[in-house]
Amino acid sequence: MTQDVRLSIEGITKEFGGVPAVSEARFSVGAGETLVLLGENGAGKSTLMKVLAGVYPLGTYAGSFRLDGVEAQFRNVREAEQNGVVLVPQELHVAPNLSIAENILMGMLPTRFGIVDRAKARQKAKQCLDFFELDVDPDVPAKSLSASEQRLIMISAALAKSAAKVLILDEPTASLTDGEAEHLFEKMEQVRATGVATIYITHRLDEIERVCDRAVVMRNGAVVLETPDVQGRRSEFIRAMIGHDPAVDASLNRAAPGAEILEVRDLWVRGSSATSKPHVCGVSLSARAGEILGLFGLVGAGRTELASAVFGAWRGDVTGDVRINGVAGRPTSPGEGIARGVGMLTEDRKRSGLIEGQSVLRNISAASLGRVCKAGVIHSKNERARAESLARDLDLRPPNIDAMVENFSGGNQQKIMLARWMATDPDLLIVDEPTYGVDVGARYAIYERLRALSKDGTAILMISSDIEEIMHEADRILVMYKGQIAGEFEPGVSRRELMAAATGETHVPSFDAVPTTIPFKQEKQKIGVAI
Repeated sequence: MTQDVRLSIEGITKEFGGVPAVSEARFSVGAGETLVLLGENGAGKSTLMKVLAGVYPLGTYAGSFRLDGVEAQFRNVREAEQNGVVLVPQELHVAPNLSIAENILMGMLPTRFGIVDRAKARQKAKQCLDFFELDVDPDVPAKSLSASEQRLIMISAALAKSAAKVLILDEPTASLTDGEAEHLFEKMEQVRATGVATIYITHRLDEIERVCDRAVVMRNGAVVLETPDVQGRRSEFIRAMIGHDPAVDASLNRAAPGAEILEVRDLWVRGSSATSKPHVCGVSLSARAGEILGLFGLVGAGRTELASAVFGAWRGDVTGDVRINGVAGRPTSPGEGIARGVGMLTEDRKRSGLIEGQSVLRNISAASLGRVCKAGVIHSKNERARAESLARDLDLRPPNIDAMVENFSGGNQQKIMLARWMATDPDLLIVDEPTYGVDVGARYAIYERLRALSKDGTAILMISSDIEEIMHEADRILVMYKGQIAGEFEPGVSRRELMAAATGETHVPSFDAVPTTIPFKQEKQKIGVAI
């Protein structure tokens, strides 16, 4: 849907230290139109948006842009917002100890006789909350909200700031459930009906056809593709983003699995409380060398708890039989899991993966120092050679293993975490949401490396909530529902069948009536290495 041009970008270039982050960018977006801006991390998307939103003020960039046909020159963010250009960044900037109303109206709180008019502020904030159908008290601290609620609050704040003409949403669904994302999309339809132009940045290609009218793709700071529509262009978008055709579908080149690496029989996992309900209820499964075993399910299905128990990271109680390479006994700490040939790429790299304040080199080596030590002393040359080789294999950008890990994009941080576990040469590698929050290029680099590992004989247990990922990458798929295996499927299964199993539409035996006094063996996890 294209109407009058609301925003026109005319040859914007932005450099850092003489190196262009954005080069001669040109495109436009119409009133009431939603344009998706695609590209890998580092493609220049966020930098360009910060120019438009006044983060990088007039005089720090070349080129120009027009708002409703008039050249716009913003000296700061406030000036941009006053003129109707509002950016909602990917990183949440909520002031946790301020009230929800103060967060929504920050910088524009109504006053009376020089004093904040609390009643009027509450009323205005309530209007924004009502628009998103958020049933929360505007006077409570923002820290009381979930991450998804905070995201919606920030979008509410953006819309509250004057009469928005251009709304820039950077990964707005990153922390939202499917239901919350759909709710956001419905509200976006209402916003666009008022004539607001929306620039939508996302790595989730499945959202594009649902939300957007046209697409612009950036690569290496330049606009490389602009399309008049978004329907049926997924492969075209991926090719433009990464600069080449994506790897051939893994399902077309599957090898027969080898010996059994993991065998789990009647596994029960629960919290440390004697009365807590089980997270995993009598699960049995196996994984073979050279196989990618997919574990699909919705949040709360028990997949991560199962994987943590197998690896030795679970802090609660576990019963059941676990065999790794034919040897009985469940690892009781991450250190023991590593020693027995198990690695685990966790779902939250920030909280339980990255060692911030340390280099890429140290992060890669963290789980495999024993392999580069002699007489208890780290052999620096061997450590560096191994890390450099893995960085090349995973196309780490930039390929500087001495740089601090926090300076890398999310996709490259995930590559670093995968490299850590590759350095241990695992027999069984558990990857929990391996491509969550990463760009398309990093996603395909991770897929290619996982497939290469499986061809070399590693058994891979892939936990994912991304149904497309599971369908394309797994050799065999198990679906969990309420702590149980709800179905086992081969390649070629339909989305409908997987979702039916994941939502309990297919029959599974009920363990809801299991008494909480089941005699679970008390297996407390020891403190192991950081994972």
